[in-house]
Amino acid sequence: MSDGEPLLISDERRPNPYDTWEEKIRPIVAEFVGVTVFVFVGTMAVQTNDITSIGLAHGLMIALLIMGLGNISGGHFNPAVTLGVALNGGISISLSVLYFFAQMIGGALGAAFTRAVLPSHVYHGDMSINGGAHTLSAGVEPGWAVMCEAILTFVLVFTVLMNALDKRNQDSVLTPLAIGFAVAVDIMGGGMTTGASMNPARSFGPALAVSTFNDDVWKHHYVYWVGPALGSLVAAGIYRFLFRR
Repeated sequence: MSDGEPLLISDERRPNPYDTWEEKIRPIVAEFVGVTVFVFVGTMAVQTNDITSIGLAHGLMIALLIMGLGNISGGHFNPAVTLGVALNGGISISLSVLYFFAQMIGGALGAAFTRAVLPSHVYHGDMSINGGAHTLSAGVEPGWAVMCEAILTFVLVFTVLMNALDKRNQDSVLTPLAIGFAVAVDIMGGGMTTGASMNPARSFGPALAVSTFNDDVWKHHYVYWVGPALGSLVAAGIYRFLFRR
């Protein structure tokens, strides 16, 4: 090349080593942020002591998060949802594991924010909300509680799969609202029995945060893992049978 000849730069975009990293980390961060906000708002809403208000707070918050972050991560914000989506091929197993850890850490952080914000007499004292943690209502047998959580989670996960995973509904603007309504209705229906978790991250974070004041929250904590897992498995199986081609 002569000294006077211009240096030609190809219009073709050169590979950026950060592209792959960003593509992988961005949805994980979105899940972490989403669950943090969801758990914070959800636990704060328990102060109202009104099951309708609590249900609406959870449902509307999850709908808003899906609208804002759904295009980045798929808008799971719940290990049970991630399980159902993974079983139907909507997310890789490796990414679903990373989602799980992001969701659990987000749940713990959101609950920690609630603990920091609320005065002690509201958080764990005379007017206690018990940190917004899920516990069984008096007289509820653990076995039936598992079934209750399984049914409620089935409703949620099946709604997610029908509206977000099924190609016929993927672009619907009503998808976030449908999922939000499922969360709200489940809480209104089952909140007085088990708290209507449907989400291990939503249960684990508050239990961890409040356990220094009340370790009874761990007594039936397995209900909020076993129930959602069973509900998600059934929802994934039925969806696969009815809708997958």
